[in-house]
Amino acid sequence: MLENCRDAATLLSKNIVKPEFIYKYLQSYGVQLPPESTKSSLIKQCLNFWRIKYGAPPEASTSSDPQQQQFPSTSAESSSSNSTMLVAGNMKKLVATGEPPMGNNTNGPGFPDSGSSSTEPGLEQYPVNLLAMDFTIWFFLKWNRNSLDESAFWPEANCSVMLEISESQQGIEEVRGQKDIINLILSLKFQYSFQFVPNVMFDGCQGRISEGGVLVLSVGVVYSNRRGLDNRLTMLGEFESMIGLRRDPHDNNNWKIVMLKLYIRYKPVENLPALSNSKMLTECLLIPLTLDSV
Repeated sequence: MLENCRDAATLLSKNIVKPEFIYKYLQSYGVQLPPESTKSSLIKQCLNFWRIKYGAPPEASTSSDPQQQQFPSTSAESSSSNSTMLVAGNMKKLVATGEPPMGNNTNGPGFPDSGSSSTEPGLEQYPVNLLAMDFTIWFFLKWNRNSLDESAFWPEANCSVMLEISESQQGIEEVRGQKDIINLILSLKFQYSFQFVPNVMFDGCQGRISEGGVLVLSVGVVYSNRRGLDNRLTMLGEFESMIGLRRDPHDNNNWKIVMLKLYIRYKPVENLPALSNSKMLTECLLIPLTLDSV
């Protein structure tokens, strides 16, 4: 589904994104909204909020048509970025620069460094969380497009996938090494046609600095790419992922995967999954967030 969303408005208009979820999200940032807001008006408010929050330039188009808002995209280069900012059209694409994370500015994209400590950035603007969002989008787009290859992993990388179809149908696969990990991913694609749609908002995607690298934590909805009679993807349930990253000094200091854990759980999904409800990621979420560069 994420692959088929051409822009942010298309993603927000999906049935899985409830109007009350957008309303609650905007209210948490102090955006004033009338209680009778329609989903269409909430989407416009959300897109406008993102333009302001993530530093869209003043000369950017002010079209109110949500279809003009570009959905953030990533490239292979973005997985090795030192900084992440939303820059594309009115939304700002995810791009990489060669500068230190956020340059020397830790105030987040669109917030110039004032040289004072009067205002601390929101948690979602911490460099480690921006990297987590960037990498999560990149990784699952690559997965959904069958374009992941061995170069994304360290030679000694390990991977475990836990599949819970029901209380009586559970299994786990564990492999080590680039080739075996790619073979496992291809096997899962062949058997189940998994398509992953991560929740890339702050409540569904975060990062944590760990010893020697970064942990990327995310949750989302998993679909089957085998379409039903209505030609729509079949929703299977929820997933949780933990990706351990470490820079490779012998490959342009790119971020590469040293550990991948996936937990896929078949169940009805009514709302976007959130990290606070995860089973596998609870301990990692206890690691304090810091403004340290990544």
